[in-house]
Amino acid sequence: MELHRIIGHFLMKHFAGKRQPVVDSGKKHIACIGDSITYGNGVGGKKELTWEFLLNEIFGDEYQVINYGASGRTLQKEGDFPYVDDPICQYSRQCQAEMYIIMLGTNDAKHFNWNRKRYEEQYRQFAQSYLDLPGRPKVVLMIPPCCYPDPLSGIVAFFVDRQVIDLQLPEIIRQTGEEMGLPVIDLHELTAGHPEWFADGVHPNAEGNRAIAQAIASLLNP
Repeated sequence: MELHRIIGHFLMKHFAGKRQPVVDSGKKHIACIGDSITYGNGVGGKKELTWEFLLNEIFGDEYQVINYGASGRTLQKEGDFPYVDDPICQYSRQCQAEMYIIMLGTNDAKHFNWNRKRYEEQYRQFAQSYLDLPGRPKVVLMIPPCCYPDPLSGIVAFFVDRQVIDLQLPEIIRQTGEEMGLPVIDLHELTAGHPEWFADGVHPNAEGNRAIAQAIASLLNP
């Protein structure tokens, strides 16, 4: 895995800085923190089909929903591509959003990254780091969606462990929300039984992104 880490750090150093979103100072801000599911890897690069973009359309011109997703990133600092090591993390903290939606865990669920105790501890610390930002923003936790195996091979893509996705992440995130008094949006429950909502079993397609945006909008009160 060291080669993966070296490549990841190279990419973060040379390309991540170009991904700094433009923040409109005249609007209220909702910052979306996450990995490739937030970034929108399942819609063929069509930004207008991502759940973040669709959520912005639902909330209207008063708000700016900002995509701080970074592909392949883990919540755990010991993961192959940690989110906190990417400049996008610092950009998200600097935008002074009124609300942060956090969804990290799918890449942590890869067998070579997963450590339940470590994830639990660092998840709480990560959420607290946004709660402690100036202005005391609202923080919303989001349980990642289901993952589905390839119909022919029976294997989930990108080394993701479906047992972690189905059994451990929902429990940890839900419990963390209860203990910290934070709202939790359950995309795992939302996407259960809907393999047709995914481009590759892991990344939601246009239909999946639309369902996610509608679900988030129905549960949030920004």
